[in-house]
Amino acid sequence: MEIKIWADFACPYSYIGETQLMEIIRQHGDADNVNIRFLSYQLDPDAPIIPTESMTQHFMDGHKFTFEQTEHLMERITAMAARVGLDYKLATTQVCSTFDAHRLMEYAQENTSQETVIQLNFALFHANFIENLRLSDHDVLLSIAGKCGLDTSAVKDVLDSDAYGEQVKAEENEIDRRKDFDLIPYMLFNDSTPLQGIISPGAMKKALNY
Repeated sequence: MEIKIWADFACPYSYIGETQLMEIIRQHGDADNVNIRFLSYQLDPDAPIIPTESMTQHFMDGHKFTFEQTEHLMERITAMAARVGLDYKLATTQVCSTFDAHRLMEYAQENTSQETVIQLNFALFHANFIENLRLSDHDVLLSIAGKCGLDTSAVKDVLDSDAYGEQVKAEENEIDRRKDFDLIPYMLFNDSTPLQGIISPGAMKKALNY
């Protein structure tokens, strides 16, 4: 089974959906038969390197939500996350660029095992939504990469350059061209079955042929 996943480390639904997917695969004992490719998609390519607002303020400003609407949405997303074992800290999550985090993932997928790539993927999500670290900070990315067993010297060289930047943009353009694309996470199973947005466990199991 081949699965392509377009997602962003700034998307709370992406973390929930990918966690749910991996748990279903784990429970089925099928991890060795599933090849996952993580593809880049920035929700906000213009997000700042230095955060200027929290997730709460971002929803209020960018989506024109009232404080009450934002609070309700945060509570709903937090409850969804809790159902898959994630302890979200959305109110204090920092809104910043994820471009370099995506470049790091591109490097990892070319140079490490799938096991390490999956570990890195979830470590980046965890850093953002649970630890509230700044994913645009190279020191943060280097620390995460090191804990996942990557060569931090090589990672630093990547982050200090523009390496993999064009690949990130190409993957974003690829998904934007799909006529059925509307939401992330966007999961494509064996290049034939797409699922996107808030995805039910039943839909994932069906796509996986479980």
